[in-house]
Amino acid sequence: MTTKLGTGFDITNVVGNVWYVALSFIIFDIVTGLLASAVEKKLNSSVNYIGLIRKVGLFVALAFLVFVDAFVDAKGYVIKLGVGLIVAYEGMSVVENLSRIGINIKFVTKYFDPNKLGKGGK
Repeated sequence: MTTKLGTGFDITNVVGNVWYVALSFIIFDIVTGLLASAVEKKLNSSVNYIGLIRKVGLFVALAFLVFVDAFVDAKGYVIKLGVGLIVAYEGMSVVENLSRIGINIKFVTKYFDPNKLGKGGK
């Protein structure tokens, strides 16, 4: 898999290999969100559009963190912290989506808001 963007910029030089983890979580969240919506028969293009706008916002936030990291000369620590927070956020969303699908993961979902969970969290 190539990591070079259109201009030849290599994102892993800035963010590190944790970039793949974040990207994987984002893609997995999109897929599980679509599956959960289909199970609940709430699949809707406008809701999908809003969700994709939020995902673009995550990438904009990551780009902002690159600038902040360069400004304070943090040697990548601010970026890695931001990517870690994005992974945590997406991980929680994946857990909620899996619960909405009906996968029983009570050992994790007991810490979540019961109103956000589906069949698996009850």
